[in-house]
Amino acid sequence: MKTAHITTTQRWLPALSALWLLSLVFGPALIGLLGLNLNPHGHTHLYAHGHPFVDARTLWGIPNAMDVLSNLPMALAGFWGWRLLVDGRHLPTATARAARVFFIGLVLTGIGSSVYHWAPDASSLVLDRLGMAVSFAGALSLALAERAGQVAARAALGWVLAAALLSAVLPAANDNALPWAVVQFGGLALIVRLALLPAAEGAVGVRLGGVIGLYALAKALELGDEAVFQATAGQLSGHSLKHLAAALAAWPVIVAVTNRGLRQNAAARVA
Repeated sequence: MKTAHITTTQRWLPALSALWLLSLVFGPALIGLLGLNLNPHGHTHLYAHGHPFVDARTLWGIPNAMDVLSNLPMALAGFWGWRLLVDGRHLPTATARAARVFFIGLVLTGIGSSVYHWAPDASSLVLDRLGMAVSFAGALSLALAERAGQVAARAALGWVLAAALLSAVLPAANDNALPWAVVQFGGLALIVRLALLPAAEGAVGVRLGGVIGLYALAKALELGDEAVFQATAGQLSGHSLKHLAAALAAWPVIVAVTNRGLRQNAAARVA
């Protein structure tokens, strides 16, 4: 079992880091060579109303209201999780740091995504991606804490956070969207690999499969934005539901933190 942990931290994470560095230096050339269609400023398709997502209704004076307001549960989930940590759930150090970054990232994503959907353009998209970068870094470090141990999580958090933040800015700065793709999909691939490993010492019981499944659901809803809108007779779009699915991705972490606190309280009563 320990060999699997060592293999993941010594091979997979360095390989992902090397791929990110490659995309950072040679991103535009690689995009052209591979024939990839990575629009640095978000979605290429624009509807007749000029908004890149299908639901552009104005409600209560809020433009693109459903895509804006559906970010509220994400921000609330992040704040809830952060409050749980503040209220004395004692977690292993690296786990606590990763969870804190993850929850703060959700709050920032909720805010940044609301700003972006209110007035979608390349500059507001950077705010959206910066929040996502923080939550991605927290999620990956948390997965490492659960499956590879505290040392690996502690070593990875700062590097992954810096790489993710830089990747979020690069598309607007030099049109290089490949590092951002590596952060999203390479990071998800690593979390999937980690989920297949047994729990490491100090794991708090985060169900990584639940996090992965909800993230996959969010991406599917994003891709099905217009199809969902048509299926619901114009009441809800796939992109609005994507925000709700992303908010639910916090639930497995919140449950693990809550259960940890309950176990600690029970142990204290017995003592």
